[in-house]
Amino acid sequence: MLRQTINSALQSKNSVMFITAIVFMTGIMAYFHNSAVLCAAILTIAGIIAVLKNYLDIKYVLFWIFMFYFGFFNASFKIHSTDSLVPLTPAKTTLQGQIVTIPNITKNDKTRFFFKVDDAKTLVTIPKSDLNIGDSYEIKGYLRTPFKASNPSQFDYGKYLRNFDTFTVFYATEITPLNKMLTPKWKFLHDLNNLRNRIIATHAQYLKSPNLEILGGIVFGDDAVAPPDYIKSSFINSGLLHILAASGMNVAFIFGFWYFILRRLRVPYKIINITGMGLIILYTLMTGLGPSVIRAALMLLFILAGKLIDRTAHSVSLLAFVAMLMLIYNPAFINDVGFQLSFLVTFGILTTGAAVFDYLERYESIKRMPDWLVGGMIIPVVAQIWVAPVQMFYFNTFSTYSVFANIASMLFLSVVSFGGFLSSILAIFTPFTELVCRVLDFILNYFLSAIVWISDFFSSLPHSLLTTTHPCILQVLMYYAVVLLITLMIKIGFNKKLMASIVAIIAVLTLSTIHIPNKKLEIIVFDVQNADAFLVKTPQNKYIFIDTGKPSQTDVVLLKYLKDRGIKNIEGMIITHSDKDHAGGAEALVKNRNVKNINTEYEEKDLKITNRKANLKGDNENSIITLLSYKDFDMLFMGDAGTESFERVKSGIPSNIEVLKVGHHGGSRVVSEEMLEHLKNEVSVISVGQNNYGHPNRKTLDLLKDTNIYRTDCHNSIKIITDGKVYTVLTYDTAKRKYVKAAQKTCVPAE
Repeated sequence: MLRQTINSALQSKNSVMFITAIVFMTGIMAYFHNSAVLCAAILTIAGIIAVLKNYLDIKYVLFWIFMFYFGFFNASFKIHSTDSLVPLTPAKTTLQGQIVTIPNITKNDKTRFFFKVDDAKTLVTIPKSDLNIGDSYEIKGYLRTPFKASNPSQFDYGKYLRNFDTFTVFYATEITPLNKMLTPKWKFLHDLNNLRNRIIATHAQYLKSPNLEILGGIVFGDDAVAPPDYIKSSFINSGLLHILAASGMNVAFIFGFWYFILRRLRVPYKIINITGMGLIILYTLMTGLGPSVIRAALMLLFILAGKLIDRTAHSVSLLAFVAMLMLIYNPAFINDVGFQLSFLVTFGILTTGAAVFDYLERYESIKRMPDWLVGGMIIPVVAQIWVAPVQMFYFNTFSTYSVFANIASMLFLSVVSFGGFLSSILAIFTPFTELVCRVLDFILNYFLSAIVWISDFFSSLPHSLLTTTHPCILQVLMYYAVVLLITLMIKIGFNKKLMASIVAIIAVLTLSTIHIPNKKLEIIVFDVQNADAFLVKTPQNKYIFIDTGKPSQTDVVLLKYLKDRGIKNIEGMIITHSDKDHAGGAEALVKNRNVKNINTEYEEKDLKITNRKANLKGDNENSIITLLSYKDFDMLFMGDAGTESFERVKSGIPSNIEVLKVGHHGGSRVVSEEMLEHLKNEVSVISVGQNNYGHPNRKTLDLLKDTNIYRTDCHNSIKIITDGKVYTVLTYDTAKRKYVKAAQKTCVPAE
């Protein structure tokens, strides 16, 4: 039975091309995740078994093994691990080079762009400036490596930039133009961007915020005009954020309207296709070449080219071919969220969407409805089903009313997509620019306002955006396996074996979401640069923060960790003092989590958290000093306090503690021989990062030399786990993306 099913599948071009693309992508992923040997072994063993069992012809096995290695070696050849700028970091320096991407103005009124310097690139950020792609400049400022993902759940900015073959960032303070002649390629892109900016400026005369930003995003991509924060928030909550960036859907709308109008004008079919191809190429160039737009444009161009020579395209095989084509050109596309979402949603529409559409066609009432109406209802539902796990994986969110918001906005979005692009094309002809924009913007303004109203309506409904935990890769794969099996059952009818498989996978998936907490005390020392932030998990699974780092670290480090693990309640929060590097994240945590108590002591079975204060002058020496005790384990948090404060509260602090959180990031006068003689701590933790204060102080490190010193600038995030008798120190491994054991010691009862 299995042999017949496989042979039947291999008769389909869609199946063969789809498997080829999956194997090719596996080779690329094996490169990025350093698992080539394991993946190659599994693929080879599976291939040998398939051949021996006569499930597959050996030619297929050899071909797919070749595609795996092709994907791996193509990625290893094209993806670099460093460049010539990295050895220069960190430094205050001057660079000369060329802007190679469209400069993007951020919400903080900064201009950002990729800047090519000889054979390397860097991401430049400068105060808002009027710059253009292709131009050459001399820039002065600070060259740095991007921040690393030194905490669990933290976004890896360095890995993200690696996808663009970039390994440094540059904060420019001064920029001087260089008079260099542009090559034809850069001259074309330079002039195209000038044209785009001129058209947007003309639209700005007749459209006000936020309609202007929405039109700019739909027609020219998300780097055209930055939307206001309240609009971005509204579109996130309603599930319409994709509207603010040009996507594959816009490509379909534009060509669809073009085809509809020219057919009504009785234009010959081939002319419609040829002009449509030109239109799509122009639109793709004007949007900045985002992965989803490239995917849709390439697919449509191949389909239209096939129509011209009377060849029919196989939808899934064409999608797989386009994916492989893009990944051969740039294997790093596979890490791009836009690329992943675009191909997953399109694959879902071509499989699940098509199966549902065919099933509904059996009913006479559905048959009488126009295809565009049925499709307009099916596509948003299918898209939400296929996008949901990816949205939860990357953003910890689920848009409750996304399906309804997308259905409601579909008609308005299609008109805006085509009308906005048409007005922009007609605006190229300078004598008519203002007239064209004035007339069409007057009409589009109502459609844009309708989209805003729809977004605001759904985003204002209760529970419009749910916060979710972070699913693992295996859970995501199980989810898609269930969706594909259900799709197959819709296509072929009810099948007991398929149904049993679906139930079994759902059962395993459900069980995998059950979290069994441990009964140990855990302390996480977050790497928040030259700041303090600690999360205590008690044996009763209550959570307590001791300091909250800087505001800039709250979302990317603290809240991301809490969201990934579904932690909504914070039992207590101890803020040692008011400096921003200790209290900066408190407001955001209180706003986003249920914080029950602030600066109060805490007690549960065998665990006690007590506070001491020296009441001295000066903010640092007046820090709250916190003692955490659990059975035989003790840890002292000094905040920014030093030896003077310690002497004031010494009588309440036991001897023979296990861990000391060194005060003031290891600065001067935070420890002394007398203090260490009293504490007798085995481990010293210093929360420190790049700074201009000389932290940690050399004399302080010398005094601590007889203890095991763990620093966040060297060891990344640090975790301490104890049952009250034995404690283990773990440090975060950025390559493995997990904590690894650094030391294990027996607790000494306090005196």
